[in-house]
Amino acid sequence: MRTTIALAVIALGLPVLSAGAHEQREAAAAVAAQSGYAYDWSTQGSVLVLRRPGIVVVLRPGSRLYQVNDHSEVTDAAPNYAQGDLYVTPRLAAHLEALARRLSPTAARSAQTLSTADDAAHGSITMEARQLQGAEAIDVEGSAPAGAPVTITLLATVSSDLPTALVSRHDVVTDVNGRFGAIIPIASAYERGIVLQVVATSSSGVASASAQLVTEAPNYGVTVPLEQLPH
Repeated sequence: MRTTIALAVIALGLPVLSAGAHEQREAAAAVAAQSGYAYDWSTQGSVLVLRRPGIVVVLRPGSRLYQVNDHSEVTDAAPNYAQGDLYVTPRLAAHLEALARRLSPTAARSAQTLSTADDAAHGSITMEARQLQGAEAIDVEGSAPAGAPVTITLLATVSSDLPTALVSRHDVVTDVNGRFGAIIPIASAYERGIVLQVVATSSSGVASASAQLVTEAPNYGVTVPLEQLPH
């Protein structure tokens, strides 16, 4: 059983927590339940989102930097992943509980209130994508339920004779206003005229969105004297 858990952690690319290493830590799931946070992992299993009315907290295994609403904070020690949960230091657990009391309308929510918040999170994603001027990248902006994890998948169609290729996947989390954004490199789909499809998905119950564009030169429409004939 332990071998299976270790292999699953390695497959997700998460830091492994050795036996007994979390004895002085608290499980994020327990902290969430005690403070009334809704508890959600991203679709790729690499980002943990804790949310209440008025507050969204984003935690990443192995990173001391974490997000609270629209700003970043630093914890005393990075959270560790073990046995399907994230383990945090007592100091961070106490801070999360304090945030819940200070930033939320009430000090705690019942299971019924949590269920209502989860239902409210069901909705849809809206998204726009455009090639970024001066770069081999695209600028993606959109909206989804507040605090929702969003996975942006970039696909490329290079020929009618070849299958569509997966270029990359990127995980983001919406802010308290339900907005998200990302700058996504288009490597290795640099060739001009390639059809790029951007697909945004979230948790169950949230409708996905997609956008399509054709790759152009990074500075398309810009006149460069050096390129004019005669040289």
